[in-house]
Amino acid sequence: MATNELAIRFTEETYATKAEVSRELRMSLIDNIWSNILKYRASYYRYLSLKSIDKNQLMVCYCQAVSNNINVMDSKLLKQMGEYLKIDKNSGNLSHFEEMCYIGCLRQVARKHNIDISDVHLRSLVQGDLRDLPFDKRILRRYLSALRLIKEKYAREINIDFLADLYSAFTENPELTSFYRESEDRNPSNRVLIDRVYSSAPVSLIDNLMNSLFTFITTSSLSSVVKSIITFYFINYVRPFPSDNEEIALLMMKSVLANGSLSDFGAVMPLEILLNLNSESMNRVCTEVQKTNDLTYFVNYILKALDSVLDELNNIKSNFTSEVLRKDFYREDPVEEPQPAPSIFTTSYEEPAPAPVVHEQPKPVVEEVAPTPVVREEPRPVVQEQPKVVKETPAPAPAPAPVPVTHELAISHLPEVLDEKAAARLEEHLLEMDPALKRGEAYFYARHCTMHMNYTIAQYKKCLGCAYETARTSMEHLVELHYYEKSQIKNKFVYTPVKR
Repeated sequence: MATNELAIRFTEETYATKAEVSRELRMSLIDNIWSNILKYRASYYRYLSLKSIDKNQLMVCYCQAVSNNINVMDSKLLKQMGEYLKIDKNSGNLSHFEEMCYIGCLRQVARKHNIDISDVHLRSLVQGDLRDLPFDKRILRRYLSALRLIKEKYAREINIDFLADLYSAFTENPELTSFYRESEDRNPSNRVLIDRVYSSAPVSLIDNLMNSLFTFITTSSLSSVVKSIITFYFINYVRPFPSDNEEIALLMMKSVLANGSLSDFGAVMPLEILLNLNSESMNRVCTEVQKTNDLTYFVNYILKALDSVLDELNNIKSNFTSEVLRKDFYREDPVEEPQPAPSIFTTSYEEPAPAPVVHEQPKPVVEEVAPTPVVREEPRPVVQEQPKVVKETPAPAPAPAPVPVTHELAISHLPEVLDEKAAARLEEHLLEMDPALKRGEAYFYARHCTMHMNYTIAQYKKCLGCAYETARTSMEHLVELHYYEKSQIKNKFVYTPVKR
C-alpha cells in the first residue's frame, strides 16, 4: 500500500525522475520503488509513431495530473484566441495589436542573440523600415519574414514542402540547394558507446526522422498543444539544419499550433520566450527524455513555461488597451463653424431684399454749330505724285521641328521566344515523343528551352505554382532525361538547355 502511495505521489503530485525520487526519499537503492512507479505509469502511457535515434518508441504519460495540465493550457490558449478574434479589424486596432506582438517576439530573439536594439527600432522594422540594418541584426528581419509566412499560410498541411517554404523565408534564400545539414556533428558525446546522449542525429538518419515527424503531426490525435511541444523537442533533438535549429524548431511549434487550433493567432503569440529558458535545466530535461524515451518530462517543463508566455501576452494586451483608450480620449472632435444667433426681429419676418438700383445713362448734349460761309477755291495745277516705294518686311523663319528622342536599348538583340500557340504544340510533341516526361515538366521546358540561357528552380516553382520540393524534383528529372545540364553558380543551381 505504501509503495502504491509513493507511485501516485511521484506521478500525480510531481512527475519525478528516478534521481529526484532518490533525493526526496534520501535513499540510494530504490529499484523496487522505481519499478512500482513505472508500473503505475504504464497504464497511462500513450506510445507515439516517433522513434528515437536508437529506434526506441517515444511515449507520453497521460496520467490524471498531466491530462489536467494539458486541458487547462488548451482552455487558456483558446480563451486568448477568442479575445484576439474580438479585436476590431476595420479600425486598424487588430493590425496595431499584431504589430505589438511581433515586437514582443523579436525582442526575445534579439535577447537570445545578444542584439542591443530598442523597441522604437523594432517597431520600424515591423512597419517595413529596413534601411541600414546591420549584418548582425538581419536575423530579426529573417525571423519576421518567417512569422508572416506562418500567419499567411497557417492552414497548409505541415509537410516537407511547408518546411521548405518556411526555411526559405527564414534564410531569405529562394534558391535552396538543400534543406538539411550535410556534415556530422563532432561533439564527443556522439561517440560514447554506453548510455549515449546525442547532441544531434547522424546525417544519414535526418531524412527518415523528419519524415516520421511530418507523419506524426498530420496523423496523431493528440491535442495541438502537445503536438507542438513534441515538435519543438524533436527538431532540437535531431538538429537537421546547419544553424539556427532552435529558431526553426520554435517556428515549427508555432506552425503546428496555428494549423491545429489557434489559426493565425498562433503566429503572433510571443512563444519566443521559450528560446531564453534556462539552458541547464532544459538540457537536464532533454537528457532525461533521451534516457527514458518519456516525453512527459519535456511536456510538463514547457507547459509551466507557457504560463510566462501568457503573462507576456497579457502585458501586451494591457499596453494595447491603454494605447487605444488614450487615443480615443485625446482624439479631437471635429470643430464646427459658429453660426450667428438668430435675431428676434427676423425669426418670423424677413426683411425683403432691396430692389436693384438702375443707373440712368445721361443724355448726350448736342451743340448747335453756326453755318460756315461757302468759299470758292481756284483750280490748282495737277501735280503727278511719284509712287511710294513700300518696303516689304521679310516673313519670320519657321521654327525648327523638334527632334524626336530615341531610347536605345543596351542590348542589340532581343532573345527569341515561342508564342503560346507554338509552345503548346511543342509541349504536346514532347509528351508524345517521351513517355517518361510529366505534363508539368513538358509545360515548363516548352517555354524555357532557349539555348545558352540559365533557368532556376524558383522559375519552375513560379511558372507551375507548385511547392519548392516539387520544383526541385522536376528539374532534377529533366536533367536525368538530358533536357537540361545542371551547374552551380555561387550558392544556387542553374539549368541550361541541352541541344537535342
